[in-house]
Amino acid sequence: MSLQGLTTLSESIAKNTKILTDHLQAKGLEAPSFSFDGLVEFPVSPNEEDPWRARQELIRDTRELNELIVGPKNGLMGLGWDSVNSLSLQAIYEFHIAEHVPADGGTISYAELADKCGIPLLKLRPLIRHAILNRLFCEPDKGFVAHTSTSLLLIPEKSPSMHAWIGLCNDLWKPVSRVLDAMRKWPNSQESNETGANLANETDLNWYDFIQKKDGMAKRYGLAMQAHSGREGFDTVHTVEGYPWGELQDGATVVDMGGSQGHVSIAVAEAYPKLKFIVQDTEGMRQANIIGSIPKELQGRVQLTTHDFFTPQIVVADVYFFRWIFHGFSEKYCIKILRELTPALKKGARILINDGTLPDPGTVGYEEEKSIRILDVIMQVTVNARERELEDWAELFAVADSRYKFLKAWKPEKSRMWFIEAEWTG
Repeated sequence: MSLQGLTTLSESIAKNTKILTDHLQAKGLEAPSFSFDGLVEFPVSPNEEDPWRARQELIRDTRELNELIVGPKNGLMGLGWDSVNSLSLQAIYEFHIAEHVPADGGTISYAELADKCGIPLLKLRPLIRHAILNRLFCEPDKGFVAHTSTSLLLIPEKSPSMHAWIGLCNDLWKPVSRVLDAMRKWPNSQESNETGANLANETDLNWYDFIQKKDGMAKRYGLAMQAHSGREGFDTVHTVEGYPWGELQDGATVVDMGGSQGHVSIAVAEAYPKLKFIVQDTEGMRQANIIGSIPKELQGRVQLTTHDFFTPQIVVADVYFFRWIFHGFSEKYCIKILRELTPALKKGARILINDGTLPDPGTVGYEEEKSIRILDVIMQVTVNARERELEDWAELFAVADSRYKFLKAWKPEKSRMWFIEAEWTG
């Protein structure tokens, strides 16, 4: 049976590889590569059904085949020391190593790179050679380092949002290491300031307040969220196209709560010119050095304003929109957010949540399930929160106020985020 399993996987991989390569050849496209000038994203869209499905199956099957060939014992040993696998990536970010490697495809010696980065050669070289195994940099000639398409993404000028994403992951490294300590110290806590992040950063502030007070972190967080929104299944296009915004009345007002610099509202406003958006976030996200700018043509319809959603809402609107908000808070605080809306709610007002929802195990593709499971754990690391299962959403509204009427929840095709909608019945 195990031998047949290997054969079945290899046949599936061959079949789906042909589907993909035939599609790319027919379109005159190349596949991604790690060469200096290679593509960094696979040029297949979710709308291209057969090649899209073939790619998802390839991701699943090649991983399973690799794990079987490595074997359970060696796989478990590798998993055990995966905790150090990101160390070289952290060093690249912290010491600005990518910026000192020629961005034009040229090379630099280890000795010169060590001098530019201020790192002893014998400490730098092991980190770079480890990073090379993760496709970060290459060594075309012994002793000389060059960029790959992957490592180029770590240059801030090349990809500001990706650079910020890695910075955010660096910010999380120490908090991750303190989660078990937090679980022992504060069992069953729903408080957002009793976490691994609090122990690691030696602060009583919750994660969101902490990053707003720490130099550079708020801006980095905002940029990182743009990178996350651009990942497969998380792109804002699913938010724009996955909800019937066009069915709202002309001139309807949408309050984008916790909307950071408004990039999601801007995207929806561009597609639906008859809607108005008020993007609310805390004072820390409205500082002059981090606040974004609204395109001139949208300044009459999109506003960046200051509001804490843990305080009573004062803006009367048609829709109150929360994207990636509720997964950041425990039940106690999600209920508070919903209750603080009620002073401003008019009959028929909609509460629209665009967030992750946990699938039943094994019911979605490997990459999709792994992504949401990681987010579920990260929420525990930072704020004692969690991702929710489908039935949890209706219960949340019911507990918050009986005047909320849960309408429905759905996931747009090819999206990894759900829409959850409720109505205020007054």
